[in-house]
Amino acid sequence: MFKKRTLVVLALLTIFMYSNSQIVQKPDSIIKYEKAKYLKQDLNKFLSLKTEYPYTEMVSMKNGDVVFSFIITRNGTLESLALKDYPDASFLNSSKTAINSLDGEWSPTKINDSPIDMKYLIVFRFRTYIERKPYDCKAQARKLFEKQKYERALKTLNSGIEDNKYDYELYELRSKVKEILGDNEGAKNDQLNSLRLKYEIMSIIDITSMIVRRTVKLGESIITVPSRNQ
Repeated sequence: MFKKRTLVVLALLTIFMYSNSQIVQKPDSIIKYEKAKYLKQDLNKFLSLKTEYPYTEMVSMKNGDVVFSFIITRNGTLESLALKDYPDASFLNSSKTAINSLDGEWSPTKINDSPIDMKYLIVFRFRTYIERKPYDCKAQARKLFEKQKYERALKTLNSGIEDNKYDYELYELRSKVKEILGDNEGAKNDQLNSLRLKYEIMSIIDITSMIVRRTVKLGESIITVPSRNQ
């Protein structure tokens, strides 16, 4: 029953273009969608503070995504927590500790002010950078788009989606680029992916660490080792 209800909700939202107010227009009615929300405090901030980058994976510059699914019921409770994807046990243990600390109430998902059960995803993204800040491909792609450099914008967005396949804004922008370049089928697929992710993803938690190389003397040898600068 829950799965059928979720598919119906997503189908309704997919049929129509969405707006920032999350009001979707339909000829004979208005669909008002309200996403579930963690009431205790800001969800991203809470989970970021509760999640540690495993030291061994950090110094070896290993990246990975841990994805959990769960249901926010119409009564405002989190149920059916399940693991969907993870790269190794260290990343899993760190993110699982964080998500298991969620003990507050939720406001439920609502369609036209009526609460419903809804399934969501939370993504923990572990990324290490060597002596540089994360590359903002979305900002760069938007600049290229404004300058009508569409081929370069597409290449930038492809790279961004390869690194973060859960960011709906990347698909949204790539859809516009593909449409201009004449790839109508690709544009349609990206638009649908963007809409699906916008409503399916509860939160993307970026756990980042910057590696700063320093030179130390070890006996008669001089070596370069990484140190953490988060």
